[in-house]
Amino acid sequence: MQSDYLRASGITTLGSRVRRLFERLNGSVSDLYRKELGFEQRWFALAMLLFDRGPMNSRQASTMLGQSHVAIVQVVSAMAKAGLLERRQDPEDGRIRMLHLTGEGRAIMERVRGISAQVDRAAAALLDEAAPGFLEQLDALDDALDRSSFAERIVRTTMGKRNEP
Repeated sequence: MQSDYLRASGITTLGSRVRRLFERLNGSVSDLYRKELGFEQRWFALAMLLFDRGPMNSRQASTMLGQSHVAIVQVVSAMAKAGLLERRQDPEDGRIRMLHLTGEGRAIMERVRGISAQVDRAAAALLDEAAPGFLEQLDALDDALDRSSFAERIVRTTMGKRNEP
């Protein structure tokens, strides 16, 4: 049996293991959405946000999703090109463009919700089997990083080493 280098490397490859886990989970979902709907998984968060909360500008979406504005703009462009989203002038402030799902975008999101329910059931079963407290732990990690970024934590550990004899 081949050894799992990332697993064997422990904390040193934490980021790589998280990325690998994401790819193993997300790849299957991406294939399903693409095959069934021609919908890209990377559009999911923004599309669900607009579907659930209604029109908003890209900065609001960026803040609510905790993603960079650049990443949101890329998703907006791809979704607009696919005909799922349109940018309209804000009636209260003409300088701002509001993001709206198109009729096609709303119809796709109705179908995405059906597939998403299947994905949710599979994810819940996986977590029940392998990591029942994972979502709470994920929340705790997010909260800890809100209090102090990982970059700040790295600096603190580096400064601590410099102060050692």
